[in-house]
Amino acid sequence: MFHKILIALTIPVALSGCATGYSQFYKPANGITPEFIAQMRAAPPPSTPLVERIPPINGAAATDAYSKRGYTLIGSAEFNSGRAESENSAIEQGKAVGADLVVILNPQYTGSESSVVPITTPTTTTTYSTGSATAYGKGGSVTAYGSGTSTTYGTSTNYIPITIHKSNYGAGYFIKQKTIIGVQFRDLNDSERKKLQTNKGVVISLVVDESPAFKADLLPGDILNSIDGIQILNSNQFSKLISERKGNEITVQLLRDGRNINAPVKLNP
Repeated sequence: MFHKILIALTIPVALSGCATGYSQFYKPANGITPEFIAQMRAAPPPSTPLVERIPPINGAAATDAYSKRGYTLIGSAEFNSGRAESENSAIEQGKAVGADLVVILNPQYTGSESSVVPITTPTTTTTYSTGSATAYGKGGSVTAYGSGTSTTYGTSTNYIPITIHKSNYGAGYFIKQKTIIGVQFRDLNDSERKKLQTNKGVVISLVVDESPAFKADLLPGDILNSIDGIQILNSNQFSKLISERKGNEITVQLLRDGRNINAPVKLNP
């Protein structure tokens, strides 16, 4: 995933040919298909995606930051190149995959490589010759003169020293995802189940800015127990309950710092 790319671009990949690195090494995120993108995006893709540039920082924190803004990673590209890669190439790849946002990592210099390039050129050698011959007969002697040329074809190879400066490049491609409630969530872990003495419920791990959950003041770490009085068993059931009630106002019972709270949430359609 993109957060691994952001941590460090440590596996150099040789870039060759005429294709740009951003198109040649683009990989869709796990499970992302054109059908998924069409179904999950909040709006049609823009003619030119939004572009942001960031340094290679802690990947998990960066990914969460974009998730909080409502973006979902659809693919990424990472590669090592000895030629300058244009940001326009990253943007064009974003257009090709229908991205709403292209996040370009600032290039990281990885070192220089010195080598030589053989330059072979054709060579020719021409030899000139002259001569004479005397012939004797009854009428006397006759001297003949003549000249000629011969050409030899070959090659000559010279070795030109060069230095290639290499850098790591990377970009992540995102779409703005439509949300019904606007949270990321997970099942309870073993320590939480032991503390609460139950296997049921889900934990909010992230709240999307300006989403229904955000407006209802749901917070990361809240443990959701029920929706409209129906007990939440696990993540799959929670997703189903939310999907069945999209566009409606629901009441979520949650546990926060040992207190039970009932929170009304107006879901997106």
